[in-house]
Amino acid sequence: MSLDPRYKMAGNRAERLLDELGKNVLPIDPFVIAEDREIMVKSKEFDTAGVSGCLLKVDDSFGIMYATHIKNEGFIRFTVAHELGHYFLPGHVDTLFINRKLHYSQSNFVSADPFELEADHFAASLLMPSRLFLRETRRAGEGFGAINSLAETFKTSITATGIRFATYAEDPVAIIISKNDRIHYCFMSEAIKELKGIGWIKKGDLIPKSSKTYDFNSDINNITSSRVAESITTLDDWFEGAPAVEMNEDVVGLGSYGKTLTVLFTNEALENEDEDEWL
Repeated sequence: MSLDPRYKMAGNRAERLLDELGKNVLPIDPFVIAEDREIMVKSKEFDTAGVSGCLLKVDDSFGIMYATHIKNEGFIRFTVAHELGHYFLPGHVDTLFINRKLHYSQSNFVSADPFELEADHFAASLLMPSRLFLRETRRAGEGFGAINSLAETFKTSITATGIRFATYAEDPVAIIISKNDRIHYCFMSEAIKELKGIGWIKKGDLIPKSSKTYDFNSDINNITSSRVAESITTLDDWFEGAPAVEMNEDVVGLGSYGKTLTVLFTNEALENEDEDEWL
C-alpha cells in the first residue's frame, strides 16, 4: 500500500499509541483515550459551516469539542479521534496554537490541508488499526455490504470505513464520494492505481451519465433516506485509459451528509491490453 510518508507516519503514530495504552480490543474508543490523558470531550454548536470539531488549549490543559449537528456515532468518534491526532502528532500543537487557544477542524478527508489530512489518517488508524482491519476485511465480503459490516465492527462512519477499505483492498476497488453530478473525491486500491496509462479521477469531474450513481443522485430522496442501489458499470466509464472491465457498482445515500458513496469493485484481475499483440 503506497501512501505519502507524512500520512503513513501519522497512521503509525496512532497504532504505536494503541500498543502503548494496551487498547487493541475492538471497538477502539477515542473517548476513553481522551479521558486517559485528562482531555475533556463535549459537544458544541458551531457557527462556521463545515466545522466538525475543535481542539482547545488553555495553558497546559486540552479539551475536545465535536459539532452538535453530527448525528452519526461513527462520525462523532472519528471527529474525536481526529482531534486526538492534533494532540498526539509531532508539531501539531506547536504550529496550530500560535497566538490562539482554539483550532477548528474539518475531519473525514474533506480538507486539503496537510495538518487536517495527517489528523484524518491518525484517526483512521486509531479506530481501524491495520492488523485488525486487514483481518476483518478478509472475511467481510465485497462491496457496500463489506463496508457496512466493517463500520459496525469498528463503530466508524461509512465514509471513513469505505476509504480504509479501498486503501487495504487486495482486489480492484474504488470509493467515490459525489454530490449532484460532480465527484468530490476518489480513493482507489493498489490494483487500480497500478494500471498503466490510467487517468485518475479528480475533484469536480463529472459522474458518468451511463452510471447508476448519476441516476441515483438525480433524486435527493435517495440521499436523504440513505437508500442503497446496485448495478453494473465498466471501469473505463469512470477512469480514462482504463480497460473496459465490468465492475459492480454499489451506491448508497449518506443521509444528512448530503452526498453519495459509490463502491466500484470486482474480484477479477485487471490487466491493460497489450498493444503489441495487435501489431
